[in-house]
Amino acid sequence: MGFLDALLGRTKPAQPNLERLFGLPDARITLEVQEGLVPTGEAGVCFKPASGQEFASTEKEFASLLNLGDDTGARMSEETDEFGYRWVVLDADDFGTLVTRVHMTNSTLQDNGYGPQLLCSIFGFGQKPATEGTKPQGATVYLVYLYKRGTFYPFVPVGQERRDNEAELRLKNELSGDLAIESDLTRWFPMWKVPVH
Repeated sequence: MGFLDALLGRTKPAQPNLERLFGLPDARITLEVQEGLVPTGEAGVCFKPASGQEFASTEKEFASLLNLGDDTGARMSEETDEFGYRWVVLDADDFGTLVTRVHMTNSTLQDNGYGPQLLCSIFGFGQKPATEGTKPQGATVYLVYLYKRGTFYPFVPVGQERRDNEAELRLKNELSGDLAIESDLTRWFPMWKVPVH
């Protein structure tokens, strides 16, 4: 940002920074210690679909990248939500693998010129089960990565299109040392009916 921009009160827009996704393993530890939350093993990448053959080949590219020679237990599916947004839903037994696969999906789209279509990535967390080595039954908390802002925010749905704002603000404070948390609370959009459990 230049001197004139600072003088006139103009700010530079936030930029995507996919490397920030690699802060999630530290956030995972914080969530487990502070809240008793563990990953559900699912994540999703949401984007606005484009039409045309070129985009279809990009979809095939990341589908083959994510499934090619896979011995890590990672799986992928695609869904379209009620608003017409496309979701690449990823499932992996290992959280580090899941984060890497989400990064790869975002990078593949970005590298092929579809960065403007990327909206967010979302990771599910649920209460730690009593039995060691089992996954939670479903997500009770989501960490949402806003692609265009390069920031995260917690989303805690409770019931029919209601959210727990107090829990979200508590998680914001707990995770601020691990992740770049979105400071503009008006950008903490609710993510109802996500295909990530």
